[in-house]
Amino acid sequence: MKNFWISIVLLGLLPLPGWAYAEQQSDVENVTPNEKNVGKTGLTSKDNVSLRGRTLRWDVNMDGEVSIADVNDVIDYILYGSQQEISSAYYYVGTSNDWTPCDPTYKLDNGGGDVYANPVFTVVVPATGEDNWFKIYSQETMDLGTDGFWNGDFIGFAENGANGLSGNFVEGTNDQIAFNFKIPADIRADKYRLTFDMINRTFKFEAIRETPDLWYLVGSCIGDGSWDNNNYYSLGTSLVPLYPQPGNKDMLSYVGYFPAGKGFKLIHTPGSWDEQWGLGNDGHLVKNDGYSAGIEVAEDGYYQITYNLNMDVVTIAKYIGVVDVFTSMGMPGAYQDWDPATAPLMSPMGTVYENHDWIKKKMIFGSDTELKFTADGSWMMNWGSEAFPVGVGIEYGPNIPISAGTYTVVFNDILGIYYFIEDLE
Repeated sequence: MKNFWISIVLLGLLPLPGWAYAEQQSDVENVTPNEKNVGKTGLTSKDNVSLRGRTLRWDVNMDGEVSIADVNDVIDYILYGSQQEISSAYYYVGTSNDWTPCDPTYKLDNGGGDVYANPVFTVVVPATGEDNWFKIYSQETMDLGTDGFWNGDFIGFAENGANGLSGNFVEGTNDQIAFNFKIPADIRADKYRLTFDMINRTFKFEAIRETPDLWYLVGSCIGDGSWDNNNYYSLGTSLVPLYPQPGNKDMLSYVGYFPAGKGFKLIHTPGSWDEQWGLGNDGHLVKNDGYSAGIEVAEDGYYQITYNLNMDVVTIAKYIGVVDVFTSMGMPGAYQDWDPATAPLMSPMGTVYENHDWIKKKMIFGSDTELKFTADGSWMMNWGSEAFPVGVGIEYGPNIPISAGTYTVVFNDILGIYYFIEDLE
């Protein structure tokens, strides 16, 4: 699509008050050169123009015809100015739909109505866990069909290999003028919202997180102490999660027992060391430094680790609360008649030092139900909350409502935080 120029002729003999009747339109031949220049505003569709004390609103249709409205009447003009041509519809093609041409799955939405009145188009596409490369294309390119699709015009970056979550876009032939957009995989999200202003030629990309972005502990004092970071199957054996804080997916917390002189690190993705927190040469915590050492505490005790994902800051501080130690943790509920003695048992994650983390993999609930966490096979110590899938269980709290599904369940008995992680493996 290309800019087109609309010749201006501003009617020179506009009637003063009382002019708003079609039969009172001025003859275009009577427009003066000065009045032609007045119209050279560079304004976009739907902007207001002041002329001879009147405020006029001008519109351009797909054929380049222009009308200006004042109060109840519309008077036709031929205007001079620059106006972007906007297609009737736009679509996404890229990583999220395997670059399938003419796929209408991710059609951009402008809220309906005239595209010049509503020139901002948006679409939400799923994240795939990898770099998201894509282009936007128009209805005209869609109409070329799969055979001619890649010969159409596309919206993209002006520079090959560029990055950016906002800015200006260009439109042109595929991979000659408009290069692929890219959202890096390290911008963690479940979905991305893509917004395009077709008049101002700008774009904005936003990450949408519906589930917490987890980080994990691994080290000689974590889990079985093996430093094993193979994959998700290591979770609960050598990997222990930091727990999301209810109501704040951008804050992770952990409290546990740490012996002095035993190293550990934080990692982002089980099976990968690319994203990690360790100890730098200067004694400060560092991120993504392959030469960092394990983090160690100065003396035995309970410590709280907090990770603010928004600020990208990790803090470690002594925990001064009262801590109990339990030998078992169960999940009695309505699905098994609330019997703590026969409830499914969770496995302890810490097996080399004092344990306060519990896990139950492949916990299947065929229908909605309720449950609580109970220690040592009785109701003497139990935790509950009305929140799901993440919550802070309080002692003798309410039943936890569970939605039908298959979960990996993790629970920290110091913080009382639990998380029902759906479809983890």
